[in-house]
Amino acid sequence: MSAAVEELVCDGLNRLTSVTEVPPGTAEAVWRRARRKRVSGWWLAAPPTVTLIAGLWGVTARPYWGDEIDTVSAVSRSLLQLARLPGHVDAVHGLYYLLLWPVARVAGTGELALRLPSVAAMAAAAFGVGVIGRTLRSARAGVCAGLVFAALPIVTQQAHDARPYAMVTAAAVLASYLLLRAVADPRPARWACYGLSLALVGYLELLALLVVAAHAVTLAALSWQQSVPAWSRAGPGRAGGVPGRRLAGWWLSTAAAAAAAVTPVVFWGWRQRGQIGWIRQPGWPDLRYVACWLAAGSATSVALIGALAVLGARRRDSPGPAGQPARSGTRRPLRALTSWLSVGAPGRAARGLTWLALPWLAVPPLALITASQITPVYSFRYVVFCLPAVALLAGAGLAALGWVWRAAALAMLVALATPAQLALRAPGSGAGAGLQAAAGVLAAHERPGDAVVYPGPAIPPWDLAYPRAFHPLRNIGLSQPGAATGRLYASSVPVPVLIHRERGVSRIWVIEMGPPWQNPAPYLAPGFRLTRTWQPDHGQAELTLYQRTPAVGWQQQLARHR
Repeated sequence: MSAAVEELVCDGLNRLTSVTEVPPGTAEAVWRRARRKRVSGWWLAAPPTVTLIAGLWGVTARPYWGDEIDTVSAVSRSLLQLARLPGHVDAVHGLYYLLLWPVARVAGTGELALRLPSVAAMAAAAFGVGVIGRTLRSARAGVCAGLVFAALPIVTQQAHDARPYAMVTAAAVLASYLLLRAVADPRPARWACYGLSLALVGYLELLALLVVAAHAVTLAALSWQQSVPAWSRAGPGRAGGVPGRRLAGWWLSTAAAAAAAVTPVVFWGWRQRGQIGWIRQPGWPDLRYVACWLAAGSATSVALIGALAVLGARRRDSPGPAGQPARSGTRRPLRALTSWLSVGAPGRAARGLTWLALPWLAVPPLALITASQITPVYSFRYVVFCLPAVALLAGAGLAALGWVWRAAALAMLVALATPAQLALRAPGSGAGAGLQAAAGVLAAHERPGDAVVYPGPAIPPWDLAYPRAFHPLRNIGLSQPGAATGRLYASSVPVPVLIHRERGVSRIWVIEMGPPWQNPAPYLAPGFRLTRTWQPDHGQAELTLYQRTPAVGWQQQLARHR
């Protein structure tokens, strides 16, 4: 009996050994493959890290400019006062102001505090660009795309701007990625997330909803080709396991729901359309400008990025060093942070990335420029959210090169972008240099008891941007603060009231920004004479100091006549 049991046990052990035995070297190959995937996934942390460092470098070098001062005015008031603001002005930026309001309460309204959210948003956008590039092409293409995005000077410019355009860019990247997830696995929850991201885009910048039109072109092009996206797990003639018509229906329903969600912004934005009355009809110079800055700021960089984009749209990744096909990245890069970002099997087909990026790059600018031939609505800042498409195409082009040419092209791009990057960080540069220079003049020459007069019906919130220079001045023309009226600017008293208030003042500063200058005489009481005029920053600001002429007695007048 014991012999039979022993024989049975030995037979079982022999079978177990035969089942679990693996060919020599197989375990080592599996370990190397897993390690390579893990390393390639960690490389996706490089683009957001580089973007964050570039954004923090020199973030306070440029002074506040006009629109940023509007942000300071909005977030400096109470939450209830901020809630009243969209009913009068800037309804299209209401969500952005609300997001920055707690930042201002905690960290103040300095350049560093209010620009940090834009820096973080651009870093998040760089991470999203890398993830989209990995999903549609490979980990190498994702990393290259993210690094190209970080190198673009306009990315740094918008990261150094306390305005919503960096957040809009990050939201557009998120919406594009969530579209890929919904197409790959069209569950209601994923379509709901995509719809919420579109609503976020609309509430941050209404015109950025043109990304929806770009997504429509993407889906239509892929459907017209009767091909299945490389990131989808569907079978032939189907997308995401469902018929293409049903997929289109879900997309249309989601887009319609997002449009309905942003109806309040559309309504108030239309009522406040006079705010963009300064926009002029775009021409060829505007097209050259947008082409230049969507690249790296020069004609040479446009040629380089254009060549890389064409290459990336037509070719896959270059072979590996041993002649093996380039491996795509792991499905789970940065496990602790992005394990949920997997969108099916990572594809290496060229057309998936091309048909996402090309409409994203071309449709919004062309739509705005075309509409501007009827009613001018185009401004370069309104198409900043198209920058990720440039990076995706150029990054795919870099990935299609051999490692030597790839390193050389990336180094050349960085070298071409360096002059523009340095210019953005030059102290006192930018549109707000005039106001900063004016604050310096005031700090050096103002005296206790000095008053200030701002010609015009409204008083700009310059004192909120540079309180040390402007707060000591008595604002004798103030009627109601902007926070009390629900507007960004304060209101002025009528001129007769202003003249009456000037009786007890001996020195008055008159401050204006940007020519043409107004004649301040109607705003001054008799008896004031011009003492001195300053025009700092090459005439972008003008400060005039008036001093009351001392009263002259009749004896002195008689002596003068003799």
